[in-house]
Amino acid sequence: MKILYFDCSNGVSGDMLLKAVSSLSGAEEKIYAAMEREKLTDGGQDHDGQNHGGHGGDRHGEAHHGEHHHDHHGHGRSYGQVKALIEGSGFSNAAKKTALRIYGHIAEAEAKVHGATLETVHFHEVGRDEAVKNALAIGMALERIAPDMVLVSEIYDGHGTVVCSHGEISVPVPAVMALRERCNYTFMTADVDTEMVTPSGLAGLMGMGAVPVDGDHLPDDIRGADLLEKGRITGRVEAVGSRHTGRPGLFAYVLEI
Repeated sequence: MKILYFDCSNGVSGDMLLKAVSSLSGAEEKIYAAMEREKLTDGGQDHDGQNHGGHGGDRHGEAHHGEHHHDHHGHGRSYGQVKALIEGSGFSNAAKKTALRIYGHIAEAEAKVHGATLETVHFHEVGRDEAVKNALAIGMALERIAPDMVLVSEIYDGHGTVVCSHGEISVPVPAVMALRERCNYTFMTADVDTEMVTPSGLAGLMGMGAVPVDGDHLPDDIRGADLLEKGRITGRVEAVGSRHTGRPGLFAYVLEI
């Protein structure tokens, strides 16, 4: 059995996930080339009609909290528009399905936080071209890895507050708290005075179908913290996020058990 395992003891963000799975896929160059080549169907225009360019989402990856910074040009893209971009992209059906699941979780969380519905919720940073491509690329990498199961360790977040366009907000941030209600992962608090888990990172795990490694339903040979001692590690990578937390990055493994 091939297992893709994420050690999230140092948190998780969307850019960490992309770096990890693209590296483990063995097709990193092809994946980034596909992202570069992809021209999303609306030409990179936000809901306000302004063209922000194909790399409008670069700020999304600048920092763990980058996705909380909203632009002030308009309302961003609707969930329906993002779904249409994904479905109209040149990525495989499998990659599209993963991206759609990721955005489904983000939409549910954002709708709850902002008192909106799936029809009225709008995305800002996570709705930009680069963020949509990131989700598709994660799906492409997952298809290449083709794991039989995706497992995740305990997930550590920090504490304190972060500053975004809405002002100062508590960590874990509201969208992460909303996502936590929709999954059965184990969450822990690290002694880090900043955000370690972003909505796109947590939604990415959920969209990939990751299940907790300590889940009662798992057979003994793939359950528990000693998972890495039970199988043969065929791939290992550390993906460091762009925000400095004073800790290492996301460790990801491919194991044969």
